[in-house]
Amino acid sequence: MRLVTLAYATADELLADYHERDGGTISVRTRTDGTIGEKLLVEISFPGLPNRALVRAMVTSIAFDTGLRFVIDEADATTRDFMLAIARGENVVVAAHRDHARFPTTLRARWSVTGGGQGDDTTIVEDLSAGGAFVQTAHPPEVGAEVDLAIAVPTGPMLETSGHVAWVRHGKAPGFGIDFDALVGDSGRRLRALLRHASETAEVELEA
Repeated sequence: MRLVTLAYATADELLADYHERDGGTISVRTRTDGTIGEKLLVEISFPGLPNRALVRAMVTSIAFDTGLRFVIDEADATTRDFMLAIARGENVVVAAHRDHARFPTTLRARWSVTGGGQGDDTTIVEDLSAGGAFVQTAHPPEVGAEVDLAIAVPTGPMLETSGHVAWVRHGKAPGFGIDFDALVGDSGRRLRALLRHASETAEVELEA
């Protein structure tokens, strides 16, 4: 799976390339060769998006005038919809920018508010980076809450982390964004090694 990077100068440029009526495809003028049906890992950034978005996609057509056209995998629909909501001004996230690529995942996890109380034993981490993650849950905690998070990574025991809730999404696909505390020791080494492998190979193996 190859990595394609799309850095837009404005959100409007992304929206101009996005074709909702055509099944939610994105056209991009690029010198990168491709083949129809090829699977890609696409990194998207634009001003206002708090973190670079990484989504899986498939090439649907190739044209001389428009370049590649690809459709984002439905498994990453949450990331796609959140990114588009930011670009359209429907969602505003007030959170510190983290210079970490977030990789799409479907990792099982459990979380709880530090000190006990609210928690969820059947949750999914939908994207993951060295600086934080998005945690899918029907009843997210409040912004600023301190949270303990245990993630079932592909190898070894669950990865134990903690951090604070940076933002919350209610309604469709609810959940919360967590900014990790400084990751040290074995958990930090394992997470960085996992993400380094994904970044260097553009292979997404972060699935439950």
